[in-house]
Amino acid sequence: MRFAYYIARRYLRSRHHSGFLNRNAVLAIMGITIGVMVLHIVLAVMNGFEAEMRRTFVENMPMVTVHSSAPEGFENLGALMDEVSEDPDVLGVSPFIRKEVIVSGGARYGDLLNKGAVVWGIDPDLVDSVQPLSKYLNPDPIILGALKSRKVPRVILGSALANNLYSAVGDTVILTTAKGEFRADRMEAESRKFVVIGFFETGMYEFDSQFAYVDLQVAQEFFDYGPGGASLLGVKVVDLMKADVVSDRINDNLPQDYYTSNWMRLNQNLFKWIKTEKRVMFLLLGLIILIAGFNIMSILTMMVGERRREIGILMSMGTSRSQIMGIFLFNSLYLGVSGGIFGSILGMLSIAGLEKFGIPIPGDVYFLDTVPVLFMWTDFFAVVIMTLFVSLIGGLWPSFEASRFNPVEIIRYE
Repeated sequence: MRFAYYIARRYLRSRHHSGFLNRNAVLAIMGITIGVMVLHIVLAVMNGFEAEMRRTFVENMPMVTVHSSAPEGFENLGALMDEVSEDPDVLGVSPFIRKEVIVSGGARYGDLLNKGAVVWGIDPDLVDSVQPLSKYLNPDPIILGALKSRKVPRVILGSALANNLYSAVGDTVILTTAKGEFRADRMEAESRKFVVIGFFETGMYEFDSQFAYVDLQVAQEFFDYGPGGASLLGVKVVDLMKADVVSDRINDNLPQDYYTSNWMRLNQNLFKWIKTEKRVMFLLLGLIILIAGFNIMSILTMMVGERRREIGILMSMGTSRSQIMGIFLFNSLYLGVSGGIFGSILGMLSIAGLEKFGIPIPGDVYFLDTVPVLFMWTDFFAVVIMTLFVSLIGGLWPSFEASRFNPVEIIRYE
C-alpha cells in the first residue's frame, strides 16, 4: 500500500514543479470543493427555514390541543386541566375559545371594511405557558394583561389584519358572529364593539392577517359559553418533536367526547413537502459533485494513457495488478478527499458567516428578516459520504483499465 500511495502522489505532481500538483489535479479538486461547499450551504439554509417555520407554527399554535365534540365545549374544565397537567411531559395548559367571525373597521375613512378572521378567547394569565404570545405583541407586552378590562371589551389584532382594516390603537372594531342554527334562508348574527389595544406580528402572514385575541371571559359571554367554559385546551410539552406521542397518551385517558390533535399532525403535509424539497435539492446539487467525479475519471483516463510506458515497466519489475489498480484508486480518493476537506471547511466558514452577519431578506415577503441557517451533522456526513463514493466510482474504470495492461506488449512497442 505504501508503494502504491508513493507512486500515486508522484503521478499527481507537476512535471515542472515536483512540489506542486499538476493543473488537472488542481481543477478536479476545485470542482469538488465548489460542489461540496455549495451543498453544505444550501442544506444548512433549508434546515434553517424548516426550523424557523416549525418554531413559528409551534409558538403561535398549541403543540397539543384537546378538543370537545360537544357544541357547548368542556363540562368540567378545571378537572380536565388538572388531569392533563399530571402527564410528566406536559409543561403548561391553557383554555381557549376559537371562533370564526367577521371583523369590521375603518369607518373613519369611509364605509366599513369587513374581513374574515379567527378570534381566540385566551386567559392572559395562562396563555404564555402554552405559547409565547406576549413575545409578538406591540406596542408593549403589557397589553396582554389589559385584555381583562371589564368596562369595554378589548381586542388585539394581527398586524396585517389591522392594516387591512385601517385600525390603530384606540379605534373601535365590530366583531360579528353567527348565532343559533345556520340556515340557507336565514341566519341570526350578533355583533359587539371592541376597542383595539394593540397588535401582534409573527411574520407569518397566515396568522397576522387572520388572528385576533380577546379575553376568555368576554369570549364566553359573546359566544354563549357557560362560566369556565372553553372549546379547546392548549397543551405545551417538553419535546415538541414528541408531541404526537404525548398527544396519543393524553387521548387514551380522556372521556369519550374528547379527543386530541397536535401540530405535527395538522401540518404534516407542509413539513413533508419541505423534507421532499430538501432531498430533491440534495440530489440536484449533488450533480455538481457527480460532474466533478466524471472530471476525475477523465483525468485518470488521460493519466493512464500518458503513463502507459511507466505502468508497463512497473509491471515488468514485479508490481502486481492490484498494486497498479491501487495507484489510480489512491489518486481518485486523494482528489475526492482533498476537495471534500476544502469544500467542507469553506462551507462551514460560510455557514458561520451567515449565522453571524446574516443576509437580509424582505420581511414583508418572508417571515424572517435574514436568511436562517442550521448546521446538522447528519447532512455533513451525508455530503462527505457522497463525495467519497463519487470519487471512488470515478477511479474504478481507469484503475481497472490500467491493471489490465500487458507489460510485454507495452515494452515491445513503446
